[in-house]
Amino acid sequence: MSLTGAAPAPVRDLAQRKSDVLDTLARDSHLWLATGGPSGTHMVPLGCAWDGGHVVMATHERHRTARNLRADPRARAAYGTPADVILVDGPVEVLSPGELPAGFAPPSGLPLDPARVPGCVYLRLTPRRILAWRHRGEIPGRTLMENGRWLA
Repeated sequence: MSLTGAAPAPVRDLAQRKSDVLDTLARDSHLWLATGGPSGTHMVPLGCAWDGGHVVMATHERHRTARNLRADPRARAAYGTPADVILVDGPVEVLSPGELPAGFAPPSGLPLDPARVPGCVYLRLTPRRILAWRHRGEIPGRTLMENGRWLA
């Protein structure tokens, strides 16, 4: 039972959770990004877009997030609410508009566009681990991706 007295939703299998995660990645335009640096953990809300294989964000080059990622590319992105959690762990590339790799097409819909805003950079997170759960019953099977490979 939940605090409201309602029974929790049934436990989703891995395939359904993967489908729900991909829907959220494609739909949601904001996340929380956590990085680490000399002054400790740093977490900020950022606009984002899913390009089908990466989470793409943008920020100003001078901000702590970009500085932290240049020193240590590991990050965690968080989507959702405490009742519907998605965590995406992986390395993040910091890319200025002039150094985009071949094949990188910046997704449309980013609230901050480095191609038009001087001093801004793209952040491209490659998922290596994804966790997702909606309630206590889904916590034991919360890992959907490990080492960059979907488990479902």
